[in-house]
Amino acid sequence: MGFETVTWTGEGGEPTWYETFEGEAKRGFCPTCGSRLAAIDSDIPEIGINVTALDDNSGPDLVPIHASFRDNAVHWLPPVPETKHSAAG
Repeated sequence: MGFETVTWTGEGGEPTWYETFEGEAKRGFCPTCGSRLAAIDSDIPEIGINVTALDDNSGPDLVPIHASFRDNAVHWLPPVPETKHSAAG
């Protein structure tokens, strides 16, 4: 999976990709530990990277644009403001 602005620098390198919905979506997992790292959906020209997959998540240009499963969020975690809602919640 090539994205010009994404470089996989972790120990396992490029994620192992699995189709989750045939022809529609893929999920990337660390080939070393199995952690979920990223998602690609065919109708979105971007890659979704789990913030927990980043070594440094403190940059000012790192802004969340999407939050999934908002209806299932724990009450003590503040919601991410001004993000897109997914069909999943």
